[in-house]
Amino acid sequence: MNNLSTKPSFFKALTVIILCLYLILAVSPPALASIHKYPETAETVMFRSVQSLRDTDDKAWQLVLYKRVKSGVVNSLNLRLVGFPGTELQHPVPLKVVAGKREIGNANDIWSESNLPINVGEYDFKSIITQLESNRPLLLSLPVKNHNETQVLVPPFAVREWRLLLERN
Repeated sequence: MNNLSTKPSFFKALTVIILCLYLILAVSPPALASIHKYPETAETVMFRSVQSLRDTDDKAWQLVLYKRVKSGVVNSLNLRLVGFPGTELQHPVPLKVVAGKREIGNANDIWSESNLPINVGEYDFKSIITQLESNRPLLLSLPVKNHNETQVLVPPFAVREWRLLLERN
């Protein structure tokens, strides 16, 4: 008789747990886990998006798109490329950006304005990001030393996140 009396409470508990899990998963808003906000000073905030992608030679790259906002005004919007392992970028050479068959333009190399190592590229991306009208994948042509160039395909989900980063304040 004990077995019969515990079954209804077990099923009630299981039903409550399933219902709670359903509500948590069904009602939760979509997450933008890769866009982060970093207060730098009382008036300046940095927003950044980080992606890890591979180039056409199967080498790993970290792409960090970040913007600095001071008192509600965007001061800079830069793309930082970090090559692994031991990749060296040519400086100062612009970064060529293409969306489909449409060339978006060149992002100016601003690496010399920073104290970054040679495996890092820093590009002014403000004029590029403002031209993106859709989440179409981007092809970045990276000027790699001892190579003509290598290419990194930025997938639509990353382009979408970059466009969302532009709108954030």
